[in-house]
Amino acid sequence: MPSSRAATLLSLNPLSRVANFLEKLLPLRPKQLTMRAKKDVRKLSLLGLAAGSILLTYCGKFKGVVANVSPNPLEVHAESVKYTIRVTVPPKSGFRRKSTYQGKLVLRSGANRYELRTVTISADDYPKSQLKNEGVVVNLQGIFAFQDNMDGGTMLAENSYERKGKTFDLPDYELAPCCITTSRLVDSRPKVLFEQHNYVSRRPVTLEALFQFPQNVYLIQPTEYERQAVRDIVAFLQKKYPATSISLEGYASPEGTVRRNEFLSINRYKEVQKWLIEQMRKEGYTAYLDSSFFKVRNETEDWKGFEQNLAQTSFPDNVKQQIKAIIASNLPLDQKEAKVMALVGGPKEVEFILAPLRRTYVRLEGFSGRLTDEQIDSIANAFLRGALTQEGLLNALVQEELYFATTRQADAAQRERLLKAYASRYSQDARAFNDLGALAILGGRLDEAADYLNTANRLSASNPSILNNLGLIHLARREYAQAAQYFQSSYASRSTPEAAFNLGVVYEKTAQYAAAAEAFDKAGDLPGARYNAGLSRLLMQDFSGAKVALEKATQQNPNDALAYYVLAILGARSADNNLLYTNLRRAVQNDRSLAQKAQKDLEFRKYFQNNEFKAALNP
Repeated sequence: MPSSRAATLLSLNPLSRVANFLEKLLPLRPKQLTMRAKKDVRKLSLLGLAAGSILLTYCGKFKGVVANVSPNPLEVHAESVKYTIRVTVPPKSGFRRKSTYQGKLVLRSGANRYELRTVTISADDYPKSQLKNEGVVVNLQGIFAFQDNMDGGTMLAENSYERKGKTFDLPDYELAPCCITTSRLVDSRPKVLFEQHNYVSRRPVTLEALFQFPQNVYLIQPTEYERQAVRDIVAFLQKKYPATSISLEGYASPEGTVRRNEFLSINRYKEVQKWLIEQMRKEGYTAYLDSSFFKVRNETEDWKGFEQNLAQTSFPDNVKQQIKAIIASNLPLDQKEAKVMALVGGPKEVEFILAPLRRTYVRLEGFSGRLTDEQIDSIANAFLRGALTQEGLLNALVQEELYFATTRQADAAQRERLLKAYASRYSQDARAFNDLGALAILGGRLDEAADYLNTANRLSASNPSILNNLGLIHLARREYAQAAQYFQSSYASRSTPEAAFNLGVVYEKTAQYAAAAEAFDKAGDLPGARYNAGLSRLLMQDFSGAKVALEKATQQNPNDALAYYVLAILGARSADNNLLYTNLRRAVQNDRSLAQKAQKDLEFRKYFQNNEFKAALNP
């Protein structure tokens, strides 16, 4: 059985190898112990961990301290590592006045060494009775920023013991491996927002025109072709825009015989119809050339028009009322004419009322006015290959056609060239500067992006696309508070999945996992959203919610290697071996580099020597 002194230390660390070693040391005299300790100091450093609890020092009559670090392994959250260290100086450990223990916490990873903090315990800070009977317990919390080179390293204590001005360097001891980095698997690819074009290649158009005729004439007069409304119809036909209908209405004024007026009203619209067919044939139309396409009607005597024109004259109100009553009556047309003309003094007295009624009304409905997508692409590509100057481009396409052309370019550099040409003429249009900023973000040119987007923001404040893209600049610079404000403002202005996704990235990177999961849910089916939602739920220990979201991600994208990988991590955390091995195998099949990652990933530390785990890495 070990001595009582050995039993005290064994209570600090139950490992049998430590016990055996200490049994050999403790019977020695103090001076012998010191010499032996110096000789065997490296052997002591190899005597293992027990749930993060290790024997840190043993020097002379000082029996040592015990340290526990949690979490163990260390974990990365919010791009930092938080930890708690508990250092215990046991009672009756030989820690006396004028003695100081110092443990320098460092993280070593390969050739890299990062100093974290120093734990110092001075015996003079505690009553002698406490040191003898109770011991000392020091709990400290720390945090350090995680760097990529730290991965795979180890937190250690570089220890020393000082007594009466003499310092004893003691062995370094491993505290915890670094690090579980699952939180860094978030899909943080920026979701930019481009602006929307207003271009439509087919837009409805309605054109109306009047052909006026002299009294008793149905042939079109040459001067009628010069009217602007008529010329608009000709221009429409010359551009070969599709027409959906043409309505013709022929009218005669209510003087003369009814039979003659009927003849005039019908032939007036027929003459216009004939002219339209000739124009369409001339411009190459192959449809619409038969009379069945036209909607036609005639008004033998336009009494309604007569009444409307009469209302604008200076005739006495009683005369107007009498004429209105005659027009509304059921008298034959010839009797109406006789009575009305008697009241106004005959046709010559109201020629100014009658003349506008001798007409044909035309209404053309169709689609107009812009180039086809192919025509726009042809002009834009001519500029991009150098066959057309910038001035030629700007003259060939109107504003919306040119902006539409920028949106049709899949190549970012080509789209950027077109946007710069557009901005040179339309410098007050925020859309161009927003889109240039978005392209600069995707190209990693943050300062350039900021210049473009600040210009866009001055031109169009509170624009959701601009706000989202400004947030991405702050996100890339790790300015998370500013980024969140921009994304929140963008989403409040217009609820886009992109702004929700980007906000979720901010929340995930700041370890607000519940808020992140909610934001990613709002991003819907945006690529990466389901995966990120599952990862966030895993990190907040919602295993069932994580499984649902991650499986949706794999259904959405069966080649999503990371989604399978995180499902495997979920299997490890929940001790579901089938979930672990099945999904790890699928992850490696989709991305061979994940096999190397899994071999070192501390999420799988309990499975490193498992044959089925090894088999999953070589499917």
